[in-house]
Amino acid sequence: MSGRKSPTDSKNANIICGLPRAIWVVGVVSFFSNMASVVVTAFSPEFIINILGASPAAMGYIRGLSEALSYLVKMVSGVFSDWLGKRKILILIGYLCAAFAKPMFALCQGLGLYISAQLLERVTNGLRDTPRDALIADCAPRELKGKSYGVRQSFAFLGSMVGSIIGFFLLWRFGSSAFTIRMVYMLATIPIAVAVLLIYFGIKEPKGIASLKDRKGFPIKNDDIKQLGHKFWYYMFVCFIFMCSRYSESFLIYRAQNLGLEVQYAPLVLALMYLFNSPTSKIVGNWSDKHERKLFLAFGFSMMLVSCIVLALANEIWHVMIGVAIYGIHYGATQGTFCAIVSDYSPPQIKATSIGIFNMVCCVGMCISNVITGELWKRYDAEVAFIVNSAITFVAVICVVFINNPGVKYTESEAKCAKK
Repeated sequence: MSGRKSPTDSKNANIICGLPRAIWVVGVVSFFSNMASVVVTAFSPEFIINILGASPAAMGYIRGLSEALSYLVKMVSGVFSDWLGKRKILILIGYLCAAFAKPMFALCQGLGLYISAQLLERVTNGLRDTPRDALIADCAPRELKGKSYGVRQSFAFLGSMVGSIIGFFLLWRFGSSAFTIRMVYMLATIPIAVAVLLIYFGIKEPKGIASLKDRKGFPIKNDDIKQLGHKFWYYMFVCFIFMCSRYSESFLIYRAQNLGLEVQYAPLVLALMYLFNSPTSKIVGNWSDKHERKLFLAFGFSMMLVSCIVLALANEIWHVMIGVAIYGIHYGATQGTFCAIVSDYSPPQIKATSIGIFNMVCCVGMCISNVITGELWKRYDAEVAFIVNSAITFVAVICVVFINNPGVKYTESEAKCAKK
């Protein structure tokens, strides 16, 4: 008998637990990436406010500006990825640059270098995220999109939880001095380096990605945008409203520290959040393929509303922990669902561009939210900041009811026609 593998055997070898191998690799990459990135978020309040001497409002501006730049790059990288017809190279460059950003935090002596490091860290995040989410859409079977995004999010949240716990043990063992925090930032380079190797050796560029390089002028045409339809743009409006209420996780930590939480326990706040994130993301991802996705979006929005109210009324640390856990449920229920719905609406030839548009909308909303939260916290108090966010979230909950399912299922043949 011949020792050769048939094409069918080769195809089956690339399927693991019902999903393409590339999706699992992307999930593991997200695990290591988030393990490294979570320490930046976990130690932001202590590092910015107590070590560098800035204010909560400054933290809001820094996080808001960096998130805005990140989402702007996500938009650009989406268009470029569709034009190039490639995903892997942009993902690889993004993670590689992130490996250089982490040591910069350790070297910060003032806000100037910290802001530069934060912007670089978020720019690299923007460069890789849109092509990565488009890669999942390229590889995932249509009937398993929610599950595919849920798997990636679940790995990402699990990595964040593990990174938070490791950060806690390092601070518990070696103290919470500025030197220790700087060393933790330096050590965060290691998992990012592992992620880079996994991308380079573990991911193959999927075949059949629609490339727009043959088009003259700007690769995205008016006809492409028209194919998105009014349902997509209403969905973008709802996402914008909601993102105006989603503040950085740094404010969760700062809320707990306001009520007496010691610095070394700050990573456990995020660990708790991600403990609820990871299973919620996987469960919702599976269920959203079988039921209407907007139901899970409404559930996630409602959890955000409850979390804001709990955090506003909290007067003890354990109250904050309840709010953090509910925030984690909201995050797990929404992140994968957001991307799956965008993918449902997207014509194949502008898949990454559609995700980029979504990210740009999120950019504006989250920038507004972080600035408003920081300013309200500075001018009034935490209660007012969280109550305002809860009011905005309530509006988003009402709006999500009117989201409609996409009326068109796009095929590869339609994508080829759209290129002409």
